[in-house]
Amino acid sequence: MKYITTGLGIALSLVYGQAAWGQASNTGKSGSLVPKLASKSLCVVDDDCLFEHWYVQANLGYASGASSEGDVYSEAQKIGFDVYDIDVDDSRSAFKIGLGTSLSENLSVEFGYTDLGEVSTAFTTTTTEPEKFLDLARAIHPSSVEGFTASLNYQFWRHEDWFVNARAGLYLWESDFDSREVFSNTQLDSLDGEDGTDFYLGLGANYRLSQRFQVNLEWERYFLDSEDVDLLTLGVSYHFD
Repeated sequence: MKYITTGLGIALSLVYGQAAWGQASNTGKSGSLVPKLASKSLCVVDDDCLFEHWYVQANLGYASGASSEGDVYSEAQKIGFDVYDIDVDDSRSAFKIGLGTSLSENLSVEFGYTDLGEVSTAFTTTTTEPEKFLDLARAIHPSSVEGFTASLNYQFWRHEDWFVNARAGLYLWESDFDSREVFSNTQLDSLDGEDGTDFYLGLGANYRLSQRFQVNLEWERYFLDSEDVDLLTLGVSYHFD
C-alpha cells in the first residue's frame, strides 16, 4: 500500500494594468454622487492614444478552484482506482505582472504573466502499478498552472478619479506534476506536464492616486479544461506618461 501525495504546481498567468489616460479630475467642481463618464481626455482623437501611453502593473492575490474531495474520488473511479483519505488544498496565493499600452481613450491591450500558485492533493491508494496510476492521476488532480496572457482591457463608468474596467483575453498556460511517497518522503519519477490555451475574463475597480500611479482590485475567472479558477488580486500600476 502506498500513500501518494501529488502537487501540480504552476500558475496561471496574466496581468493587466488599467489605462486611465482619458480622465481629467473633476475635484475642482461640485461632484455628483451619481457615477458618470469622463468628459475630458488626454486623447483628442483615438489616433492620439494609439501605442502612446505605456504602463506596468503588479498584483498579489488569492486563487481558488472548484475541486473537492468528492471530485477526486469520482475521477479516480473513472480510471479504475480506489482512493481514500483524500485531502485537497485548492486555495493558494497567486500573483501576476503585466505590460500594457493604449489603443484609444478607453481601450488598451495588455500582455502579462500569471502564476496561480501550487495546488496539492494527498490520498491513499492500493495498486501494483504505481507508475501507471501516477500517470493517470494527472487527470484527477486539480489544475494549477502558470503562463502568459494577452487581453483587451476596457475602461468605463468613471467618476472623478474612480473608474471600472472589464477585460477578456487568452491564457497560454503550462503545468507541472510532482509526486512524492509520503511515508518514505521519496521523490517519485517526474512526469511530463501539460499545456493549453484557454479563455479568461475579469472585472476591476480602480483609483488614480496621481498622474502616474493607480491602485486596483480585480477579479478574474480562468476557464480551464479541467475546472474554472477564480483569481482575486490587489495591485498597483505605474504609467510612464
